[in-house]
Parts: sequence; structure tokens; C-alpha cells
Amino acid sequence: MKTLKRILFFIAGICLLIACSKSDNFWGDDSFGNSDKNCHNRPIIDHKYSPGTVYNLSGLSLYKTWEVKSGKIWQDGAYECVGTLEFLEGMNFKYTFQETASDGNGAEFYGKISNTGVLTFKFPAPLAILPDGSKLYITDVIKQHVCAEIWGEGVNDGTLVFHGKFNGIKFNATAIFMAKVASPCPANDVFDPALVTNPLYWTFGYDLKVVKKEKD
Repeated sequence: MKTLKRILFFIAGICLLIACSKSDNFWGDDSFGNSDKNCHNRPIIDHKYSPGTVYNLSGLSLYKTWEVKSGKIWQDGAYECVGTLEFLEGMNFKYTFQETASDGNGAEFYGKISNTGVLTFKFPAPLAILPDGSKLYITDVIKQHVCAEIWGEGVNDGTLVFHGKFNGIKFNATAIFMAKVASPCPANDVFDPALVTNPLYWTFGYDLKVVKKEKD
């Protein structure tokens, strides 16, 4: 009997090693640059993202700006924030974030996710409706704040478009666009536009981790 148990354990171990090896070839590195080749440490991920599942998140909101040619960095901000990720019907989700500083930014987004965790969403559009009935977009805020003309893949229909991934543990999303700033610009408290000599790359991003999962 003991010999039989040893044989069964041996076979089970071989099967586990084979399973790890095969899944390693499928998974490879994730979108965050993390190697996922340790089968035993791999998180169990629900690719169905069932409606009613809510993840509480904590991490950073990120804002980075650098010159196209020189690579000189003009802004590299990281601000603590919390958020929630709630899955809805049809692979849709609601993502909310709030920076923890008293004057921090916050917003609510709606987006779509694939069964592999690739996701996309837009900044709320419009961001607000002003008393005169006109609409305010996040792109308007950026333009006014830094006296900029903006364009590129992350700008669409007056708002910012984010692309990212959620793997059950990490939530990561980034919107990238180009900007050309004018000088003088008294409203620009981020950097001195008079010193900028080239167009800029600009990103808004979120890098958060799950702190709690809930199921309604």
C-alpha cells in the first residue's frame, strides 16, 4: 500500500510539473513586465469577470510629461489613490478612483474588458456641464491649465482614452497623447513652458493593486 501511494504521489508530481510547463508557454510575461513562470505562485484569475464582483483597489495615479527629442522630463507625478472596480453585464465595468490628498482628483469611468483582461475606457465626457449649458471636457481642462494644443492616440471625442489590463491582482491603465505648450502661460503651475523647446509626450495613468475582493 505504501509503495502504491508513493507511485501515485510521484505521478501527481510529474503531472503538476507538466501542467506548469505548458501553462508557462502560454502565459509568459504579463503586461506589467512581470514574469509569470512560477506556476505555484500564479494567482487564480476569474476570466469571466462575473457581474456583481467588486474589487477594492489602492495605488497611484500617475502623470508624466517629457520632451519628444531630448527626453527631458518636465513632470513625473505619482499620487496615492484608492478605487473600486465593479464588473457589470456584458464584460463592461465601472472604475472609480479618488486621490487621497484633500485637493486630489477623482472620477468615475465606464469601460469594457476582454476575457484575457485587456481593457479600455474613456475619461467621463463631458466632465461637467457649466451653468451656461456648455460642456467641459478633460481635454479642455488640460488645454487651459497648461496653454496647450493636444493630439494623438489617447485623445478622442474630446476626452482621454485609456488602455490597460486587469489580471485579478493588478489594475493598470494609461492614456498617452502629444502636446505643444504656449508661453507665457500664467495658469501653468506644472512647469515653465518658456523652457520647453520641443513637443511633449504626456501620460495619465493608474497603477493599483487589489486590497479586497467582494461579491454582491
